[in-house]
Amino acid sequence: MVSPLSVSHTKLLIPQRRRELVSRPRLLDMMSELLDFRLIIIAAPAGYGKTSLLIDFSTNFDWPVCWFALDSLDNDPLRFLSHFVMSIRHRFPDFGNEAINMLRSTPVDQLNSDYLISALANDIYEKITEHFVVVLDDYHLVNANPEIDQFISDFIQRTDDNCHIIIASRKLLTLPDLPLMVARAQVGGLSIEELAFQPAEIQRLYSQVFHKEITLAESEEIAAASEGWITGLLLTSPLLRSGLGEPVKIARTSGIGLYEYLAQQVLNQQPKEIQDFLLYSSILEEFNAERCRKVIGQALNV
Repeated sequence: MVSPLSVSHTKLLIPQRRRELVSRPRLLDMMSELLDFRLIIIAAPAGYGKTSLLIDFSTNFDWPVCWFALDSLDNDPLRFLSHFVMSIRHRFPDFGNEAINMLRSTPVDQLNSDYLISALANDIYEKITEHFVVVLDDYHLVNANPEIDQFISDFIQRTDDNCHIIIASRKLLTLPDLPLMVARAQVGGLSIEELAFQPAEIQRLYSQVFHKEITLAESEEIAAASEGWITGLLLTSPLLRSGLGEPVKIARTSGIGLYEYLAQQVLNQQPKEIQDFLLYSSILEEFNAERCRKVIGQALNV
């Protein structure tokens, strides 16, 4: 097997389902329908419940689920490929022997991607007879790597129909053959419009997490104010200010609020040029292109 130093096995485990996770049958039904496709894209900004949905799906659906939680270190192609292969092997122990030997013995600059994909596709055809799902969570962390994009694009098109890839990302995908796959009706997905919490789901959220019943009218007001953004709703709920519910304990002990979340998960992920632009333009009461040009131009002496 691959050296323990090459693979972090905890990244291949489906995260534990927390008691505060609100199941959303509406989205589970959509996910079930999307399994006719080879590639399923779950694309939305931070905090819209992509991972929670995939955990809910994985624990409610009968097909085997192979999980790969990506981080920034996986931008290295060899590390990515090792984890990708082992995520399937974790669920199907007889899978991937030839591919693993290839990854262990071949220098990364000499790795033949075409041969590797052929080995994986043949292994799936010969050893996995049932339909299964491979989840790639937080794919945006490696989405700028053309080698990884090309591998995923080729893999999807060359494996048998029983293999389905679910990619969760904060960014739109840049897979080189994505237009072709869309034209071939191989791609489906969910976006921010579907993932946004609806009033009835907000009612269940308040009941399950905050232990408070609210009316449909109240949930509709909350949905309109938050635009269904679940993390923003949790971090700004009036219940936090009134001292009710478990989240208030977290907010008090951790000091984490909406600003800290956005700073870490959104602002700090941007290039310095974007951060500077947001900083300089934030002093304006109203966003106006001409005013931005004047203010930012003076600030940067351009």
